[in-house]
Amino acid sequence: MALIQASIEQLRVGHYIHLPTGWTSHPFMFNAFKIRDQQQLDILLHLELTLLMVDPDKSDLPIEPLLRAEHTHTTPSEPEQDQSLPDTPLFDEKAFRKSLRAADKAFGQSLSELRDALGALNLKPDEGLANTMQIVRNAAARLAEHQGPLGLHLIRSQHTDSLLQHSLNVAFIAMLMARELEMSPIEIEEAGLAGLIHDIGELRIPGQITQKRGELSRAEQNFLNMHPQYGLEMLNQLQAFEPRIREVAHLHHERLDGSGFPLGIKGGEIPPLARLIGLVDYYDELLHPRSSTNPAAPSQAIAQLYKLSQKKFDQDLVRLLIKVLGVYPPGSLVRLDDDSVALVLSTEPTMPLKPKVLPYVRAQRPEAVAMLDLREDERSIVATLRQEDLDEGQRTFFNLTRRFCYYFAF
Repeated sequence: MALIQASIEQLRVGHYIHLPTGWTSHPFMFNAFKIRDQQQLDILLHLELTLLMVDPDKSDLPIEPLLRAEHTHTTPSEPEQDQSLPDTPLFDEKAFRKSLRAADKAFGQSLSELRDALGALNLKPDEGLANTMQIVRNAAARLAEHQGPLGLHLIRSQHTDSLLQHSLNVAFIAMLMARELEMSPIEIEEAGLAGLIHDIGELRIPGQITQKRGELSRAEQNFLNMHPQYGLEMLNQLQAFEPRIREVAHLHHERLDGSGFPLGIKGGEIPPLARLIGLVDYYDELLHPRSSTNPAAPSQAIAQLYKLSQKKFDQDLVRLLIKVLGVYPPGSLVRLDDDSVALVLSTEPTMPLKPKVLPYVRAQRPEAVAMLDLREDERSIVATLRQEDLDEGQRTFFNLTRRFCYYFAF
C-alpha cells in the first residue's frame, strides 16, 4: 500500500513514519522509523512539522484514521472539536489588537524601569534593587489576577539595548513557566527576578565586547565568559536578594553534562532555578546570537533544544518551555495550507498548533490586514519558514528588522 499523508496530531505509538526533513532538523537517527514510545511521540508533536507520511504496511495500528489525510494538503478536521465550535466565542480581532497594544506598552514600560533600576545601582543601590524587584512584583500581580491558560504575545521592540531586552525576555518566559509548574506566588517572583538579573555581570564587561556584532576573538570570548563570576561578586557586594537568586547569576551557563561554565558542574549539582533560567537564556540567545549571523527561527530553536535536552538541558523543562511558547512560538514565520505566508503573533498553551497569525497580503499595510485565529479558521500551518525564504516585500510587511520579545497575552 502507498504511503499516506497524515497530520502530526494523528500519530500514535506504533506508526511507521517518513519525516519530510533532513536529519539536521530533528533529533532522530533516521528519517523513517517506527514510533516506539511516548517520548518519541512527544518530540514529534513539537517539531516544526504539521504533515508527514505514514507507511501503513509497516505500522502496528490500523490505517483507517489516517485515510482522511490521503491526497490532501490540509490538516484533517476533528469532529470532536467541530462539535464544540458553536459554544466557542468568535475571534474578536478588535480586542486582540487592543491586547497586543497593551502588551507592547507594558513591555516598553518594564524596559524603561529596568534601565533606570540598573543605572541606579552604583549611586543608589538600595533604590535600584528595590525598583528591580518591583518590576517582577508588578508582572507577578498581573499573572495572579488572570485565571486559566496564559500565552505570550510577540513584541517587536525598537530599543537598542540588547541586555535589557534579553533580560526581560528571560524573566517573563521564566515566570510563565513557573506559573505552569503551579509554583507559589513568591517562587514565581523569584523566577522573574532571577531572569532579570542573570546577566547582571555583563555590566562589568566593556561595551565594545557586549555590543560587538561579529565573531568575538578568543580573548574577548574569555572576557565575556567572566560575567557569571562578575555577577555573583556584584550581587554579594550589594548584598542583593536571596542566595538562591545570586546562584542563578553565577550558574546559568552550567549544563547537565558538565560542559558549561564557570565551574563545570553537572546534573543535580546545578540548582533547579539555574537550570530553568539557563534554558530560557539559551533559547533567547539562539534567536538573537551576539554575532548577528545565522539567527535561528523560533521553531528551529525549539528543535535544537530538543536535541540538546538529551545531554545539556532537563527534558521536562524543555517540554514545559515548548508548552509555554507553543509549537510555533511568537515570531515564527509559517506557511498555511492555502500557500499564504503568515507571522505568528500570539500563542496559547492549550492549542499549541493553532496560534494567532498575521497573514501577508501583497500591496497592503499590516494594519489593514485581518488577523487570523487558527483555532477558528479553516486554514492550518503546513510548514515553517526562515527570513531568507521571504521576498523583500514580505520582509518589509512583517517588519522583521526588530528584535523579537515576549509579553504575557492577557
